[in-house]
Amino acid sequence: MLPPLNYSPHTFSVTGWRARMILLVILVLTVSALLPAVAQPVTESAAARPKRILMLFSESKDVPGNIALEQAVRAEMRKLSPNRLEFFAEHLDASHFSDQAHFQFFKDYLGKKYAGQNLDLIMAFPSRDYTLAGALPDALFPNVPVVFIAVNELDAPYEISKLGVTGIVQRFDIRGTLGLMLHLQPDTRRVVVIGGVTEVDQATLQRIGEAARGAEGVEFDFWTNRPVAEMPAAVSALPAGTAVLLSTVLRDVSGQVYFMSQLAQMLAPPAHVPVYVMGGWVLGSGAVGGSVVDSEDLGARGGQLAWRVLGGIKPEDLPIEVATKGTPMVDWQALKRWRISERRLPADCMVRFRPVTLWEEHRTIILSSLAVFLAQAGTIAGLLAQRKLRRRAETEISRQRTELAHVSRVSTMGQLASALAHELSQPLGAILRNTEAAELFLKNDRPDLVEIRAILADIRKDDQRAGNVIERMRSLLKRRELESNPVDLGELIEETVALAWADASARRVTLTMQVSANLPLVLGDRVHLQQVLLNLILNGLDAVAAGENVERMLVIRAGLGTGGNVEVAACDSGTGIPADKINSLFEPFFTTKPNGLGMGLAISRTLIEAHGGKIWAENNVDRGATFKFTLPAERREP
Repeated sequence: MLPPLNYSPHTFSVTGWRARMILLVILVLTVSALLPAVAQPVTESAAARPKRILMLFSESKDVPGNIALEQAVRAEMRKLSPNRLEFFAEHLDASHFSDQAHFQFFKDYLGKKYAGQNLDLIMAFPSRDYTLAGALPDALFPNVPVVFIAVNELDAPYEISKLGVTGIVQRFDIRGTLGLMLHLQPDTRRVVVIGGVTEVDQATLQRIGEAARGAEGVEFDFWTNRPVAEMPAAVSALPAGTAVLLSTVLRDVSGQVYFMSQLAQMLAPPAHVPVYVMGGWVLGSGAVGGSVVDSEDLGARGGQLAWRVLGGIKPEDLPIEVATKGTPMVDWQALKRWRISERRLPADCMVRFRPVTLWEEHRTIILSSLAVFLAQAGTIAGLLAQRKLRRRAETEISRQRTELAHVSRVSTMGQLASALAHELSQPLGAILRNTEAAELFLKNDRPDLVEIRAILADIRKDDQRAGNVIERMRSLLKRRELESNPVDLGELIEETVALAWADASARRVTLTMQVSANLPLVLGDRVHLQQVLLNLILNGLDAVAAGENVERMLVIRAGLGTGGNVEVAACDSGTGIPADKINSLFEPFFTTKPNGLGMGLAISRTLIEAHGGKIWAENNVDRGATFKFTLPAERREP
């Protein structure tokens, strides 16, 4: 028998300790295996992180000058950098909190917030002194390079260049502003300068005083000993010939803090004389302008300098730039208010806030629309010219067609000349014989008057018969334009067949008509349609005469066709049409006759198509050929 197990506290504690050791070893091995995989992404992330720039401003974030400058700096650096940049912005607001305690609080705040942030560059925008560019970064971030941009008249301390700092000190172009003022208003005799009491303000006023010595004939009055709150009423009482120049007023005699843009908004609207400024960010407040500090240009220069430092150049190797640079710039609305002509502006002067005209705003659209309009106008003009030329051509073609039709009719009548002469000789001979018989009757002592009346009736009948033949010939030989009148095709066919009857008899061809009863009228030109039918009859007679058929026949049919048209056909018993020539019959100058001109059928097609019809030819099943044409029937209103 096994002895019972002893669960003493000592045995239990040893067993638990061993288990914990085993688990600890497993955990250590697992972590050791994972460390390389975890460490690699951290290293890559550190290498690929963006450049970090801390921007320190002496004033609050709502100062217009700082806003414009910051935007310009960021835009320039992003344009130059192929990688992403991270910007941080902090504002001391020294104008409202200038005590040492607040500065110490701001310093402690920056030290805690950006500890361990691995900053690559500090950009400082000082306005009163250079503490933000020198002492503060050196105390908090001693190894981070500094680039500053200052717009004032204070000189940067010599010691600042030993702290790894570089930057730009932008001076106001006071002489340029005074020159622009006197150029726009040559009748100015007094200039009122409004400034503050701080060290920065006094430095600016001193430079204005130095520039004023060169303005002959102009009195300068410096208003620095009165509160700004009283100045709106004072500037509204200034007489003509006076101009106001706004200097910096970081603090007035009453201790109130003002910024240049705020000061211009207070004084320019109520002033009775023009107000001039030295900062571009002030324009739009009612001031005329000046040779101002251009925030965009200054920001671009500062961004380029900062980018060189980020690229590895030490700040000590880049000397601090001190520049007096101004851009002539005016407000268009202020020019109109003071009736200052734009012709007085220098060639390089920028005009801000000019209303955008319709041409300037939509120039591309207007030019595109104008180009489209001109193209359309040119196209329309071309089409009108082409239409005019086409109408001339159509008129000429119509004239030539009429001439050709007339020539064709004359030629056709030439073919019928012998037959028509025979047909005319019969009534003329009958008239002659009846006249001779009447003369014989009249020689009798008692002439037979009844017989003489019968003879005269025969003479009248034969005369009318000859006259009808001659009239039909005259109507065919006349020159005439195409007319459109109701035409009875039955009567037209009968007249035409009668005209060709003598020629058919001479050729021993049987010419017959088959015209349907109640055939509708057609709209057309009677003579031209008669010409077409006569041409088809003569062609049919030629075809029958050239053949060797015992039965020599030509049948003219007329009846209703498809689509409400009237169809006319000339069916002959001739030799037919060769298959290789049937499609060319109606082409000009094509003929199957030895002495033919080849114009008869071409003119016939032109005339039928001018009437809105169609004409064609086809071989008969047994022998001969048939020429057909259709004409639209006259539509009668119900």
